[in-house]
Amino acid sequence: MSEHGHDAGRAPASAPALALWLRFLRVPGIGARRRLELLNHFGSLEALFESARGQLARLLADAPQALAALRAEPDEKQLATDLAWFNEPRRQLLTWFDEDYPRLLREIPDPPVALFVIGERAVLSLPQLAVVGSRNATAAGRENARAFAHELAQAGLVITSGMALGVDAAAHRGALESGAATIAVMGTGLDRVYPARHRELAHAIAQQGALLSEFPLGTAPRPENFPIRNRIV
Repeated sequence: MSEHGHDAGRAPASAPALALWLRFLRVPGIGARRRLELLNHFGSLEALFESARGQLARLLADAPQALAALRAEPDEKQLATDLAWFNEPRRQLLTWFDEDYPRLLREIPDPPVALFVIGERAVLSLPQLAVVGSRNATAAGRENARAFAHELAQAGLVITSGMALGVDAAAHRGALESGAATIAVMGTGLDRVYPARHRELAHAIAQQGALLSEFPLGTAPRPENFPIRNRIV
């Protein structure tokens, strides 16, 4: 692993490149689809941030908040905090330009341009099955989810879920108990665990699979984030 938790040769491999991504992901007022359109138009984040004011103004005429953020000086304090998060082992940013960006995720209408990852990013490209369900599942429902995930994981599938209460957590635990990898797609920044009671579960998933989120660090568990998250699961 190279500096800031990235494998050698994978973008963004340097602190300046990572800093540009972190700035871009914090730009308000635009969604995943618009971010991808900007990336495709300019070809790189360097070109986007260095583009002529008029060109960017035309592309973001209906998104003044985003335009202002892209033209503003970087928030050095926020940037330093974000960069410091990557100093811990197994913390990475997987971007649209990386060769190991999940193939199936590229095919959805509004893929995230980058994913924060804690754990083993290689599991994101393995065959997966999503197991999701009620947060208020009965004891029998939770046990069924755990057993179902356990058997599927033993058969070679990576179990993907959202680490919510109820069925999600049971599915993750079933996969972990089988010794297999599991992926939790979060609706918060990866510096937060939601629900808080799943802190130990999150740690186990990061050690045996991966936690991932498209949301910037510090993002709180806002209700509108979870439907957005669900398209990745």
